[in-house]
Amino acid sequence: MKLSKRLQTIADFVKKGAVVADIGTDHAHIPIYLIKNNIISRAYACDINTGPLEKAEENINYYGVKNIELRLSNGLEKLKTDEADTVIIAGMGGELITDILERGRRFFDTERKFILSPHTKIDEVRKYLLSNGFEITKEDMCIDEGKFYTVMEVKCTENKEMYSEAELLYGKYLIENKHPVLLRFLKKEEAKYISILSNIGLNEERKTELRHRLDIIKETINEMQ
Repeated sequence: MKLSKRLQTIADFVKKGAVVADIGTDHAHIPIYLIKNNIISRAYACDINTGPLEKAEENINYYGVKNIELRLSNGLEKLKTDEADTVIIAGMGGELITDILERGRRFFDTERKFILSPHTKIDEVRKYLLSNGFEITKEDMCIDEGKFYTVMEVKCTENKEMYSEAELLYGKYLIENKHPVLLRFLKKEEAKYISILSNIGLNEERKTELRHRLDIIKETINEMQ
């Protein structure tokens, strides 16, 4: 089976031999792909709704895959801590991801890896992770059907790391590694903010906010070139 660019980017973070829990699995595409390609041998596909799990079961049967256990679960609720060493939480907003993590604090240990892909409020997710003893060990970005997606690998190390505002917004790892997709995203953001600032109807407070963000974007672009 062939994954979308977004899902493939997430799947590429999974190490061979891992036991994966895919939270908000939707149609179980990632667990199916990982098992069919002999990257993992066992997975848990969890979703809060029965509809996606029914579709996931259809896909599992269609591809003839074994060792994927379906769980009707609100986040990590129905998962035991010793069942998976790699937890994927992707395809949802940043607030929901931090809520799932907060309610699943019993999973915070140094042996477990989380693969996260928030679609919104990525800076808030990074802020939450850093304030709760996580280290962001790796990040990647891709473009899928014209949209930009960020994927991050995090581990609980209990080290307190400080990020700058730019690093919270755009990712320390991505900036330091001069990621070409991030650079493309920043140039798009720069054009967007310049366009918004040309609007004569903006009040001064809003203009100050926008100029501040534009300064961060420009400084980050300069740092990466």
